[in-house]
Amino acid sequence: MSLEFPGLDRYCALDAAGFLPGEGETPAEFLARVEAILDAHRAFETELAEKGELVVFDGIRVRASDRIPAEIIDEAGEVTGRLYDFQVRHVPGFFLSRDVGLLWGGCLIADTELPLSIFLIRGAFRTRERWLFYNRRELLAHELCHSMRQSLHEITLEEHFAYQTSPSRLRRYLGNCFIRERDAICFIVPALLLLCAQFAQTFWLPRLPVWPFWPVALAYPAFLLLRNMVSRQLVTRAARKLIQFGVARPGPVLFRCTREELRQLGELAAREDFEKFVDRRAGEELRWAIIRRRFMQSEPGGTTDATCRTDPISGS
Repeated sequence: MSLEFPGLDRYCALDAAGFLPGEGETPAEFLARVEAILDAHRAFETELAEKGELVVFDGIRVRASDRIPAEIIDEAGEVTGRLYDFQVRHVPGFFLSRDVGLLWGGCLIADTELPLSIFLIRGAFRTRERWLFYNRRELLAHELCHSMRQSLHEITLEEHFAYQTSPSRLRRYLGNCFIRERDAICFIVPALLLLCAQFAQTFWLPRLPVWPFWPVALAYPAFLLLRNMVSRQLVTRAARKLIQFGVARPGPVLFRCTREELRQLGELAAREDFEKFVDRRAGEELRWAIIRRRFMQSEPGGTTDATCRTDPISGS
């Protein structure tokens, strides 16, 4: 078995609090990044306490009086804790009622210059759990998943894991169809062309053939569904292997893996191969040392000891 990284309990505590080491990130680099994040949030909290309101992220104004209560954030933390065994408490959240889109529900935004992240959700969620087709708990849990996995810089499965927080089977299945901004554009534009062609045929050009527009309109949706199916199969194969090899809770392990690691897990033939894979990766990467300690060397659903539940800000 490979030797563990010194001070692994501390890294496990940070992982449980929503800080995931990036691919190839050393312990020193990981700790430096975490400290930079916490410093940025401490500075934000200090300035907000002094001024009562701040303008952040291209003119967005947040007020201390609009702070999302901890109990609402904890609602989402219960979901991420159940699915992926982490709870984020260092990212502040605020209700917004002004200058928001008609159908906007909320988002996680980050500063391009500082390692600062903030949750913003529609003011309607202040007193209700649902608004239109949005669920407050799901919305926050979804963004919490993004806040943790962003260190992997791996977008092809980002929405898959985030949408598993949804109570809707349809959203859980189709959530990973749209993973890039151009996906929505390529989905909508051909459909609009088809609509325009039908409109033109009805009112101006009765001889205009509409059928050539149908394959164009259906091609990209078909591509999105196929890509989503391939990604889901990749995760499902890896999950089955983890269960086969005795991992009681595959979800947290899968969540912390890159796409290539999921592919490799899905191709393992025997438990001996799995153990060699885990030992090798845990010896090479801090992230896998944490995965092995938290999810392969402890009781199902638990962490190795109390240090894995330490709040990285307060230390309690």
